[in-house]
Amino acid sequence: MENPLVSFLIGCYNQEAYIREAMEGAFAQDYSPLEIVVSDDCSTDGTFAVAQQVAREYRGPHRLVVTRTPSNRGLTGNCNHAFAQAKGELFVLSAGDDISVPHRTRRLVQAWNESGRKATSLHSRLAIMDQQGKPVDEEYVDRPWWCEPPVVHERATVAEFVRRRRPHVRGCTHAISRKLIELFGPLPEGVVYEDTALSFRTVLAGGTFTFVNEPLVRYRRHARNITFALHNFRRPTREAVREHEQKRATELERFVRLYEGFARDAERAASLGFISAGVLPAVRRGILREGRRFELRRQLLLRPWLDRVRIFCALYLTTIRPREALENARFLLPKEIYIPVLLARERWHAARSS
Repeated sequence: MENPLVSFLIGCYNQEAYIREAMEGAFAQDYSPLEIVVSDDCSTDGTFAVAQQVAREYRGPHRLVVTRTPSNRGLTGNCNHAFAQAKGELFVLSAGDDISVPHRTRRLVQAWNESGRKATSLHSRLAIMDQQGKPVDEEYVDRPWWCEPPVVHERATVAEFVRRRRPHVRGCTHAISRKLIELFGPLPEGVVYEDTALSFRTVLAGGTFTFVNEPLVRYRRHARNITFALHNFRRPTREAVREHEQKRATELERFVRLYEGFARDAERAASLGFISAGVLPAVRRGILREGRRFELRRQLLLRPWLDRVRIFCALYLTTIRPREALENARFLLPKEIYIPVLLARERWHAARSS
């Protein structure tokens, strides 16, 4: 197959300290033909100025576009802005604080060709680095590398993805076929987890997920990461517990918004003939049910004790989800009881790790 034009899209916001390295990682890609689109979401720091300066210094073979949104539009709004500039058949997605290895694009295109270009979502492993760019001796273990061949092609049903959101695609490693945007249009603005929203579109369109079993991205972990900041809890104090629960409530609200986007995309898929009229009602019910579950889990963090007991029963007396129920069982107790227990557990873990 002839090499298709690929668009390497870098979305950035307030990443002045990192954007140069992200762009240099794009410049180093050994694939051609490649266009690089840097889209800044109206950063309040010097990110856009640095990106423009780096662009002026570039003398390489790739086409380069540096642009910015007319106003701050959030993560998916910035993605849509970048999509609108891109002309490639495949979009390789990157963040302004991560670094792609030089052969990332070439390896993804090879895997895409292996799928017969049926893959509409491609992803890979990642290597973690700290804020200063030093490697962190840790990896995500949801896909143990020793259990996987070099490339995995897989599919999922709509019902399976609505409930479990699997296969799980790490957004910093994601690449998508242009087809997903042409079929479904821009992503709903306000949705934060664009990787999951795009993955659901792959499922709806009957596309393939292609996983490359090697780290093609160096993921930078720091306090401004959307997910890491939500789950970074290591200070055993009452104030830290309350702050962590508020962050968790924010995360769950984002999932509620995500499922609202699922509902819109499912209707679009039905209008395109990907979902039959007989199946559509069940898909609607599944999306509504899971979105409602996230809202109830959010209320577990926010409501008074007796309300939490009622919500817990509504969540787990009608469905069998033992692991989730065990994680949330503490909400059956008043906060005056479970917070000291949680603090004691965190201190015990801290003592063990030291």
